[in-house]
Amino acid sequence: MLVTIAGTEWTYPLTTEQLEVYLDNPNSHSFNIVNEEQNTTIGHAEIILYDDGTCKIDKLIIGDPSLRGKGLCQQVMKQLMAFAFTKLPIHTIELNVFDWNSSAIRCYEKVGFKINSAKKQTFEIDEQKWVTINMSIKRPK
Repeated sequence: MLVTIAGTEWTYPLTTEQLEVYLDNPNSHSFNIVNEEQNTTIGHAEIILYDDGTCKIDKLIIGDPSLRGKGLCQQVMKQLMAFAFTKLPIHTIELNVFDWNSSAIRCYEKVGFKINSAKKQTFEIDEQKWVTINMSIKRPK
């Protein structure tokens, strides 16, 4: 599960030190995803700002599996995109998604992201090949 959220950035078991480094990054904007009706945190997301006018949406997860597949991803993505395009000095948002995560890929496509086939990456995790697809969207004109 940790690899699906953070790729190879974190290692298991997740430690306080790893989280402190993550939270101390001045180019990182972390968000809790909250169910306002119940005032409960149901997920997490991060936006990482880069110096080249791009940012990356990362570590996006809806934690409770029973809440997945209900359109929350699209709502969260629209809010993250609005934040990035209005509050950050960027022209492009990118993200990486594992190629087997077809529901996430569909969600990202529905909010306007396109696949960058030239930025595909392969990782070896537990002697298995995991492929990430890079997707991006440009600032609306």
